[in-house]
Amino acid sequence: MKPSSDVTGLYRNFPAYLWVEDEETRTYLQAVWEGESHIKVLVAGGHGYLHAVVNAARNDYNTHVFGFRDRDFGVSNRARWNDHTVVVLTADVVEIENLLLDPDAIAACQVNTARHDARKIEQELTMLATPLTWWMSCRRTITEIRDAVVGDFLEHPGRDRVRTQGDAEAAITGSPWWARVLPTLQPDWGNAATITRKLQDHEASYRAMLSTGAWRREFSGKEILRELTTRIWTRKRPKDPECRLTFVQEIARAQRELNRVPQEIRELRTSIRRRIGH
Repeated sequence: MKPSSDVTGLYRNFPAYLWVEDEETRTYLQAVWEGESHIKVLVAGGHGYLHAVVNAARNDYNTHVFGFRDRDFGVSNRARWNDHTVVVLTADVVEIENLLLDPDAIAACQVNTARHDARKIEQELTMLATPLTWWMSCRRTITEIRDAVVGDFLEHPGRDRVRTQGDAEAAITGSPWWARVLPTLQPDWGNAATITRKLQDHEASYRAMLSTGAWRREFSGKEILRELTTRIWTRKRPKDPECRLTFVQEIARAQRELNRVPQEIRELRTSIRRRIGH
């Protein structure tokens, strides 16, 4: 049988293939997994594309193809990474870059030309995170609005389900979205007071994280790492994207050399290798 997708030809040379969202994630994994010969890491260009290419591969019976994505404002499925039904593995952290916010590894990396120690870097990281509370709150609230609108949204019914006008009406008005979500949209999210309350609640939550260190997993690691780069790599810094990717690579190498590779990333590798029988 001819495969339904031309990408199937990609999956012939490695025991496992792992699609990730961006080049930063691939660079990070390749650096901390140095010498890994069983898992080929590929870049999809965003989580929407990632799901599409993994599903296409799986539809062609390429059961050695997986995905790994940021949690964003969703839910991690780390507890089920060894479940054969989970083909796109979702991280615990908001963004993979959050795992690079490691003061000890940053201090030890080769591009720390500012010669900041871990204590100074910890202060810099917290200072960069502090102004982001309202921005993170806004992003989280927007995500909640989107989920309220499209959560349980109607799926196109199968051809056999709709043969009459009554069938067509039932497919729409009998859906959970029609009954549960639609009636609540205007009173819940159309009210400015609701938005204000949500924003205030989320901002207070993010602000509290600054004193506990929890911000390191919940704030945007991409934004913080990007701003930190110029404070750490102060001399002979190339232009992006080389600068951005080299910074990721050097922190990853330092984590590996210091035996500080996050447990989450160790588990990711172990889970994939186990599921392909290695």
